[in-house]
Amino acid sequence: MKAIDMKNHMMKAGTWVNWDDTVDRFIIGDPETEVKGIAVAWQSRTAALKKAVEMGCNLFVTHEPTFYRHRDNDENVFKQPHAEEKRKLIEDNGLVIFRCHDVWDQMPKIGIVDSWGEHLGFTEKVASGKFHNVYKSPKSTLKELAKLVAGATSYLNQPYVEMVGKPDKKVAKVAVGCGAITEYYLMKQSGADVIIATDDGMRYWYSGAWAVESGMPLIVVNHATAEEPGLKKLAAYIGEQFPEIKTKFIAQGCMYKVVI
Repeated sequence: MKAIDMKNHMMKAGTWVNWDDTVDRFIIGDPETEVKGIAVAWQSRTAALKKAVEMGCNLFVTHEPTFYRHRDNDENVFKQPHAEEKRKLIEDNGLVIFRCHDVWDQMPKIGIVDSWGEHLGFTEKVASGKFHNVYKSPKSTLKELAKLVAGATSYLNQPYVEMVGKPDKKVAKVAVGCGAITEYYLMKQSGADVIIATDDGMRYWYSGAWAVESGMPLIVVNHATAEEPGLKKLAAYIGEQFPEIKTKFIAQGCMYKVVI
């Protein structure tokens, strides 16, 4: 197997992606490289790259950027602090980095959105959009639902959530959004009366204000927390598609802690 085989497979699988305008591409490295092992992680951070090398993996499949910008596709990214050192680490170890973002965000059943809802234990889907699903809420109040989410994210280094709204507010339909795209208005139009969002998918100065003033409660988790269940499914999927090559999932979870 060569690294280019990964991209070719994803191009066939991701028929919804505009392959002339996508971040799903080789970020760095030679696509013709013979693959010894595949590492999969939410983000190609330095620690994860070093771990991939230790595990004997030279193809790294990442969901998020390597060089700190969504479209890290020009030489200007290397003018950023630490970017040049990171490139040297990658090149010195013969790593090839392929980004799988637009494909996996919308992959049915095992992609980012569906995997997040499944991880939370939501089973009764009542509506869906491009980047969200709406489920029947398994809990009747905002605080009870927030506690359920916090319990589900604890093992991902986030044993807490942020909550906007009155704790005793009754909730019946919960919209689940992932990543930096949390389309509140579409979620509300889909019938949701509570939204589970991510920190990168909202801005408190307007999203929070809208939530408070519209009476739409929010439960907020870390971006990585919401998407890691989908990345585990990506690693399993790649392992099934390329069984002759070892595939390793590198867990990351929430990158920050709350200090009281």
